[in-house]
Amino acid sequence: MQELIELIYIFIIIIGAMAFAMQAMSERKKLDSTNQMVKSNNMTIFMALILLFNICDFLIIFFEGIIGKDGISWFLIIENVLEVAMAYALIAMLRDVAKERTVRWLPVFFVAVAVVILWTDTLYTIEAIEMSEFVYAMLMIVLNAMPVFITIGFAIRYIRILFGSPLNKMARFSVLLHSILFVVLCVITTINTIDLRTTWDFVKDDEKIYTVVWLIFNVYNVVFVWTSCKNSNEEETVIPETIDEKLEKIAEQFALSGREEEIARLIYNGYNNNDIADELCLSINTVKVHTSNLYKKIGVTSRLQAVQLIRDDIKR
Repeated sequence: MQELIELIYIFIIIIGAMAFAMQAMSERKKLDSTNQMVKSNNMTIFMALILLFNICDFLIIFFEGIIGKDGISWFLIIENVLEVAMAYALIAMLRDVAKERTVRWLPVFFVAVAVVILWTDTLYTIEAIEMSEFVYAMLMIVLNAMPVFITIGFAIRYIRILFGSPLNKMARFSVLLHSILFVVLCVITTINTIDLRTTWDFVKDDEKIYTVVWLIFNVYNVVFVWTSCKNSNEEETVIPETIDEKLEKIAEQFALSGREEEIARLIYNGYNNNDIADELCLSINTVKVHTSNLYKKIGVTSRLQAVQLIRDDIKR
């Protein structure tokens, strides 16, 4: 069975390298794509981190006898830090697709978590601090859970925005599936790391599950990038006009002012009143007045109805 796992992991490395190379080429050469994720620089970073993670696993599996138990511990520390970096890259990638602004505290939070994990794990490895296996396991679970929960929260926020936008079904599916697969991988990686560094065994055959999930994830990434670029010419005709062109038509049809058209665009992109006020340098009360006038002119009573009206107009 160990030989089979090794063979599968060779395949995982090859597939991961293919996914990264295809994504990097697509993003660098700005190839046509049906999916905004492929156009994001953060998607390239995300796949590069995946490849680095897979290489660390490869070294652990194939050179365990050479690098020894201590060497494996250092590679597992690197993987813990890479996991945090991948979580931030995924959030940034979804944010790019949703066209949302950067949350200022988010990079600081992820750097802080990565530093704490690196510091704690290093001290435990060099035996500079005494810690029972139970305490170490619980600490790693808590530290690794923090970025995962933050990732889930932001993923839900951005996915809700994207599912209300004119993305094609494949783009929506890929956003959702990437988020789910990544969370599953984080859980399995944490369990596998604890099993390797302690005498505990949380899940029987966790290495097999870990390997299979990585294989699925990397194969999906290759298919995802390939199909996004291959089908771009076919999908371009689905939405013949841009959102800006459609909003201009709506503004002309309902006699919207320039400010009302700006607010309609921001509402469509998922901005709330506070965000709109910050974006346009207006007071909240002014935004509420413009929004109320906008709703009256286009014949809706809520933000959701306004977005649906614009989206339905795009579909016609």
